[in-house]
Amino acid sequence: MTERLSYQERRAVTLDNPALERLRTPGARRALSAAMIAVLAVELVLFALVPLLNVFVFVGAMVVLIFVMVMTLGALKASTRGIEELPVEVLDERQAQVRGAVYSLSYRTLAVVAITAMALILLAQTVWPDRADGIAYIGIAYTFQLAVVIPTLVAALRTRI
Repeated sequence: MTERLSYQERRAVTLDNPALERLRTPGARRALSAAMIAVLAVELVLFALVPLLNVFVFVGAMVVLIFVMVMTLGALKASTRGIEELPVEVLDERQAQVRGAVYSLSYRTLAVVAITAMALILLAQTVWPDRADGIAYIGIAYTFQLAVVIPTLVAALRTRI
């Protein structure tokens, strides 16, 4: 009789798929990380250009960008075997230690990003007071996306998985 795997155990098996080994080289992880950073940068540029763009162009570009972001994030998670998202119960001892180091560095990185974002939001609202609400919403949404992405980026760039 086979044992029924939990969702997290199935996710761990999927992320540890040997067919994805080509994504686990340092060069591949750096390339995927650069692609994710590029997607985030393009998104920021799109938000900055909102007043100049037709609404359909903006929405279409965002749909494509979100699709690319999801695919890139999935590849990044596969490249790290998901150690930054899986519960400690499905990781081996070494992976659990790596996960702890990744989280520690991620929290410090996110703190710097959040403080920088707050400063930029306040500065932008001072320069463009008529767009204060929009700037705050964009800043909050962007910081949330970074909170989701940073642990995976840190795992991909800073650790040997």
